[in-house]
Amino acid sequence: MFTRVKSNSSSRSITQSHISGLCAVALAVVASGCASSPTGKFVWLDDLPAGQIGSPADAYQTGPGDVLSVQVFSHPEMSIRSRIRLDGNLTVSFLGDVPAAGKTLSALAREIEKQLDARNLVVSPRATVVLDEVAPIKLSILGEVKTPGLYTLESGSGLAEALATSGGFTEFAHRDQIYIIRRVPELIRIRFRYADLTAGKGSAVTFRLKTGDTLLIQ
Repeated sequence: MFTRVKSNSSSRSITQSHISGLCAVALAVVASGCASSPTGKFVWLDDLPAGQIGSPADAYQTGPGDVLSVQVFSHPEMSIRSRIRLDGNLTVSFLGDVPAAGKTLSALAREIEKQLDARNLVVSPRATVVLDEVAPIKLSILGEVKTPGLYTLESGSGLAEALATSGGFTEFAHRDQIYIIRRVPELIRIRFRYADLTAGKGSAVTFRLKTGDTLLIQ
């Protein structure tokens, strides 16, 4: 299931302006990078580390919009329940902002322990992080698709679902120039071929989208 963001007549111009802005950002990323390459700097999907492609259930990587509960053993005043912001940070009691997006729950717990210890806030800290709510995926689909726009997809959705929601390619689309622009934890442009997706080849089938991604078809 998916939900496309809709607007009434009074807000349509705002939505169109926002989409135009996203297009400008996406094209700016495409234009940047290696001057020797006409398509700009990118990473092929199959060259990504496994952790950025998809995670097994026991290694779920958190993302913006997820709600987490953090508990510090014997320090209930430090316990919080908070949502990861779009910038990838989680606000933790006594620590402030802690980078959280893209981490497993156990890795995030170790990072919180490390910061508590480094600031001498707790002796031998023991933290646990629990995933309370999984956020739906919100992303932009731009370029040579029939219905570009802002979409909400179910958590765990991949490239096939995203392409289907946007109505498929236009006649001008280059099916070997499909990009995911990801900004968290750092800006990266990921390229894949549609033929790999339909053939079930490589990482195209297992790749999972994240909130904040932009799917750009040139």
